Formats: sequence, structure tokens, C-alpha cells
Amino acid sequence: MKRTNYIIANWKMNGTEKSVSLVKSIQKHILKKRKNSAKIVICPPFTALGGLIQKSKKIIKFGAQDVHHEHAGAFTGSISALMLNQLGVKFVIIGHSERRQYQKESIKELSKKINSALSKNLKVIFCIGETLDEIKKRSSILKKQLTSLPSKFTGNNIIIAYEPVWAIGTGKTPTIKEINSIHKSIRRMISNKIGKEASKVSILYGGSVNQNNSEDILNLSDVDGALVGGASLKSKDFCKIIDSSN
Repeated sequence: MKRTNYIIANWKMNGTEKSVSLVKSIQKHILKKRKNSAKIVICPPFTALGGLIQKSKKIIKFGAQDVHHEHAGAFTGSISALMLNQLGVKFVIIGHSERRQYQKESIKELSKKINSALSKNLKVIFCIGETLDEIKKRSSILKKQLTSLPSKFTGNNIIIAYEPVWAIGTGKTPTIKEINSIHKSIRRMISNKIGKEASKVSILYGGSVNQNNSEDILNLSDVDGALVGGASLKSKDFCKIIDSSN
């Protein structure tokens, strides 16, 4: 089953509207190559989304890094799926380990966020992954995290990003063999939930993906792209990762 490949940039708390030069550099590279089969998505901070969407070409899509589960109300500092939709945002990251850790996001809360995003036609990039202390019980941890997903979903509205928490920003990664094996096991898990549709769901790898290891990772049979952190903030590095996805 042919699945869509994605290279997704998570800028985290970096970047402003002045980062349009970075986006333009990436766009220029993509147009020059004209052979990249992966879809490119950039997820900047909320404050930069509007300006970047207006000033960028359609070959790059944009996503938010979070969303509230309600569409409106007395939730100071929060952003709703309705707001993102009206802004022209197409994707949203939900369940990133940093938000699970620092904002104490629960399985139930993440489920509400996913349902809210899907109701406004946002494609969800749902992050799962274990900490260093949880490696021995990885399977049960991932299964529990996947319960946030609705009982029925498809590859058209959900992307799963496996990010071992212990690898994010550390320069450490599981072995190539381990990455492929874990991705296979995740697909089996979602197959138990949605059946044959699981073969159409893109499962990405994240966690210290860079220009040096991306080719090995992205050529794995069960890896459908990458969620890239720090390396996405430098055009040259990110473009090398894009090229390795061909």
C-alpha cells in the first residue's frame, strides 16, 4: 500500500514572521529539485502562522503546534481549531512529549483535542513515544497513548509520529533496525483498532533526525517520513533531509 510521505518541521518556540526568508529558501530548493515526493509541512509558533501562510507558495503547507479542545470560550491564551481553520492552517501537532511533560496533557484531554481538530478539517499529527525509563515497557506505553485516537480514523485525517522521548534533542536515536521494528509494531497496534485502513496511515519518525542520519531512516520500509526539530531551523540542513526522502 502506497502511503504519503511527510517531512514535517516543528520549530517549537523558535521563529517569527521574519522567518519567511527561511521558508522561501526551502521553497526555492524544492522548486529547483522538482522531484521530491514527500509533502512538506512547517509548524511555526502561532504568532508566525498568519504571515508565513500569506507570504508562502502552496508547495509548503503549514501546521500549528497545539490546539484547544473547545472552539471558543474563556480560555485565556489558547487557540481553537476554528481559529486555525480560518487562518488557512491545514495540520496540527497534538500530543508532543514536551506538552505531555510540561503541560501535563492527559490521554482524555488529547482525545478531546484530536476530535476538535478533526471537526474543523485539520489533519492531526499525533505524537507518541516512551521515556528512557519506559523503554522496557514501550509496547504498553504506546498502546495506552494510542487510545487518545478516535475509534475510527483514516490516513486522510491522522498522521502518527513516533518520537522516543529520550532521543529528542539528544543526538541519540534507536538503531535503524529498531526504528523499523517499532514502526511495524505501531501499525499492528492501530490495525487492531481500525483494521485494513491502518495500511494507509503514515507513521513518521522523530527524535534527533538530522542531515546525517535522515537517509538511513527515511529509506526504511515502514517509515513514512520524519518530524524534524532543531535541524528544521536551518535551511541547508532541512533541505538535505528533504532530499533524502526521495
